[in-house]
Amino acid sequence: MTELLVARLESHMSLEPTDRAGLIALPAQLRQFSGRNASLTGKLTENHVHVLEDGFACRYRDLPDGRRQILSLLIPGDIIDLRQFVLGGAQPLLAALSPLSMSAIPNSSLLKILETSPRATRALWSTTLVEESISREWLVSIGKRSALERVAHLLCEIHLRLAAVGRNDGPRFSLPLTQSELADVLGLSTVHVNRTLQELRKSGLIAFQSGTVELFDFDALARLGLFSPGYLHLREPGKQRQIPA
Repeated sequence: MTELLVARLESHMSLEPTDRAGLIALPAQLRQFSGRNASLTGKLTENHVHVLEDGFACRYRDLPDGRRQILSLLIPGDIIDLRQFVLGGAQPLLAALSPLSMSAIPNSSLLKILETSPRATRALWSTTLVEESISREWLVSIGKRSALERVAHLLCEIHLRLAAVGRNDGPRFSLPLTQSELADVLGLSTVHVNRTLQELRKSGLIAFQSGTVELFDFDALARLGLFSPGYLHLREPGKQRQIPA
């Protein structure tokens, strides 16, 4: 159940065969959450690290009047609570954006590998730095990019992040977010998101239906969104990774 964790780490840096084997052999309990838009805060297994295996989740903040800002999107292969593993403390506000499953790995088991493998340790810490890099790019989007640029940029980002762990079907990928949730990611109104998606459809760049996105011209979409993949720190941006069944 930890192949996706290895795929996520190796999307940023290569691992030694012994590191890869040790990570794949980690004991992991599969946990499933069937509800959509359900809060995950306080529901994760204590003293465990959780790797998202299937589905989408998010970290978010609520304002007193009920408005929400989604701070990060969690996709398959992402470590949900790495900061808590390193620093301790309370979990941030988490929500499922689709039915999802995750692997719960005992902290003690992961620590044993990290104590003997400097490269696995570097790979794990690199995922935190990449998360920070993504957060900075989102800040630029909300502060300076137009609505059209924000949507185009986000679609390019999710496409590459999913491809890095083998969760694309060529130009197609799952994006089970409602327009309201996309608005909470992008700092736009739902109406603005709807109009922008329609504009991208009419321009022939994308199709978006029933939670599935298809990109007809990635390069054109990237130019429109002022997208450059460097901030994702992928070893091979755009390469579709094959994950063993």
